[in-house]
Amino acid sequence: MANVKSNPLESLDLSGLKHKKGLENLSQTRGFEAEALTPDATFGFLESLKNTSWEGTGFNLIEIPNMNQAKPGPPPADKFKLILNKTSESIIFSEIGGDIVNRGNAQGDIAFKGLHYLQQVSDVILNEGIHLETGLFLNLPGGTDPNVQPTIARLGSIPHGDSILLQGKAFKLNGGPQFSLVDNPLPNIPPADPRPFTLDPNGNRVNDTSPIYLSILNNAVPPAGIDKDIIMNPNKLLADSVKGQNITETIVILLDANPINGVGNVDSPIGGITNIPFVNVNANAKSATAILWIETVKEADGTTFKQLQYTQTVILDFPVFFNDNPGPIVQINWPHISVATLRMKPN
Repeated sequence: MANVKSNPLESLDLSGLKHKKGLENLSQTRGFEAEALTPDATFGFLESLKNTSWEGTGFNLIEIPNMNQAKPGPPPADKFKLILNKTSESIIFSEIGGDIVNRGNAQGDIAFKGLHYLQQVSDVILNEGIHLETGLFLNLPGGTDPNVQPTIARLGSIPHGDSILLQGKAFKLNGGPQFSLVDNPLPNIPPADPRPFTLDPNGNRVNDTSPIYLSILNNAVPPAGIDKDIIMNPNKLLADSVKGQNITETIVILLDANPINGVGNVDSPIGGITNIPFVNVNANAKSATAILWIETVKEADGTTFKQLQYTQTVILDFPVFFNDNPGPIVQINWPHISVATLRMKPN
C-alpha cells in the first residue's frame, strides 16, 4: 500500500493532547480525557483508502448556462454551452487521528473514524486546473434514534461556493464492476446520461428529446484521445479502461445528495447541498450522485495493484426560455458528469 508520507492536516487530528510534547499530564489534571462509553470505531471499507495517494485520467462533461435569461434580450439561440475536458487527476486521503465522537441525547454516544481528502483535477490539453475539492470521508455507525444503518458520508467544499454532504452504503463484491452501455441495465451499472431532463409530477426524470437541446450534444467534438461515443455515456470510458483486467475484488461506495429518481442510487431523501447565492440563481447545483469502486487488480505474474474508479453526476438547475421571442420559461435540469480511473501511487 502506498502511504502518504505526511498528513497535510495532521495538526487537526483528534487523538488527544497526551501525545503533544509537554502536555503528557494535562488530561489527568484538566479532565480532558472522556470516559470510554462508545463502541470501538473503525475505518470499515475506508481502510483501503487510509493514507494513500492516487493518480490517473478521466473525462469531464458540464452543461453551463449561456446567458439565457440575461437582460436585455433576446436570448441566444443556443440554450446552454457544453464544456468537455480530458482530465488528469490526483486524490490524497489522510487519516484523522483519533476517534470522532458525537454526543447522544435520544440514544447513546457514537464514535467513528474519518479521512481527510484533497482532490485536484486538471485539463490535460489546456494544462490548467478545473476542479479543487477538500473534505472528509466518514465511516458512520448505525443507530437507534434515528434508526439508521451504517453508512459512508462524504463532506466536501468546492471553491465555486458549494458545500456538499453525500451519504450512502458500502459493500464488497467478487470481481469487478459490470458497466452497461444501454438503458434499463439492472443489475448492471447504468449509463451516465448527459441529456437534459424535466421532472414528472412524481419527481421522476423525463429526458427532453427536443433537437433544440440535443443538437449541441450530438454535434460536439470530443477532446483529443476521447471517443465521440463517450459524450453520450461517459461511463463507457470506465468500461474501456478495465478491458482485459483481472479484477478479483471490488469495494463499492454509493453516495447521494438530494437524489433524483432516475439519476441517483436511491429514491429516498439523503444528504444535501448548500451554495452561495450566485450559484443558486445562475446554475443551482441541487443534486449529486456518485459511485466509487476500489478495485484489486491481479497481474499475469500474480502481483496485484489497487485501482480507484468513479462516476459522478451533479445536476445543475438553470431555467431557459423555450424560444427566442422570448417564450415560456422551461425548468430544465442539466447533468454535469465526471469519470476517472486512478491507480494507487507506490511508496
